[in-house]
Amino acid sequence: MAAPPHLLTTRDELIQLVEKIHAAGRLAIDTEFVWERTYEPILGVVQVATGEAVTVIDALAVTDLSPLFPALRDPAVPVVLHGGGQDLEIFATLMRGPVRGVVDTQVEAAFLGHGFQVGLSVLLERVLKVRIRKDQTYTDWTRRPLRPEQLAYAGDDVLHLLPLHDALRAELARRERAAWVEEELRGLEDPARFADMPPEECYTTVKGWQRLGGREAAILRALAAWRDRSARRANVRPNFIANDVVLTSLAMRPVENAEGLRQTRGLTGGTVERHARGILAAIHEGMACPEERWPEPPPRLRRRPPPPGLTALLRAAVQAVAEREDIASEAIATTRDIEALVGHAPSDREPTDLAILSGWRRALVGDMLLAIARGELAIRYDPKRREVIGERRD
Repeated sequence: MAAPPHLLTTRDELIQLVEKIHAAGRLAIDTEFVWERTYEPILGVVQVATGEAVTVIDALAVTDLSPLFPALRDPAVPVVLHGGGQDLEIFATLMRGPVRGVVDTQVEAAFLGHGFQVGLSVLLERVLKVRIRKDQTYTDWTRRPLRPEQLAYAGDDVLHLLPLHDALRAELARRERAAWVEEELRGLEDPARFADMPPEECYTTVKGWQRLGGREAAILRALAAWRDRSARRANVRPNFIANDVVLTSLAMRPVENAEGLRQTRGLTGGTVERHARGILAAIHEGMACPEERWPEPPPRLRRRPPPPGLTALLRAAVQAVAEREDIASEAIATTRDIEALVGHAPSDREPTDLAILSGWRRALVGDMLLAIARGELAIRYDPKRREVIGERRD
């Protein structure tokens, strides 16, 4: 086994690493964390590669990572990750703002026929003919000391990212798809993706909230806000305080005292002892809420159901284009995207909030799908050209 990467444990070393990042003009980054029980993830290590070397930052020893933030905020410094959604979320929380200059090799790969969410090890073997070990996936990154095999595993996750990105980007340029990928990557920097949900809106994440209305919804809103605040203070997952079924049950059948809580299925005796006052206060708050302040019911779309088979027809058209272009079909349009377009198609007013009708997607398939859904275009498949062909109807 090769020597493990350098383990960085001091602020001075971190400042020196940032200088190397700026000199290199780009970096590859990854994180290892534990997030099974806590409200916020516990960051164990941060791996960084600059092209010259790989460094593993001990995030338990260097608890202030702020010297790294200017590099992550600089759109002129590409930040290369693979499948980096959770990593971006962690850094957005730490920095109080999104990472800029994001490059996700998983997104790049989706536009080159490697599948929608291809794993790093598979992609490295396909593109660079490099194999890495994935034998530390479930290790506890908060235990110290870190073992050499842990450091080697962590380092491997960034060691090849920069050359992988270079290879993918060259192929994207050859196929004239770099602009498409850039459009997708800039969406990963949208601050709205990382905005904290106010406690008063947490009820919309409770399973089954749409079935409640009026005062029941007001009670659920107060209970969900109480649960979120309690979980944040205790740094535990909200469901460890009370699960969704408990909240909806109390919203539909509110109780008046601790004894009523003890009779509520799903609430343990310990939870009642610790939280009875807060739960009862939330129930009282919801019951006392005036009608004009009740939560708005979810929108109920009163559109005619789509003609049988239309969604399947459009999905098949997307799949045919995906095969022709050698792009993951999910990168073009998901089933939800197609269903949304079908729902809007009967209207003469063009929808403005559908991704499939904007940017590169519109040029590739959006206009065609909308015309098919409106009965303006007939389609057939040419097996020789492996292409869906649209013919305007007279």
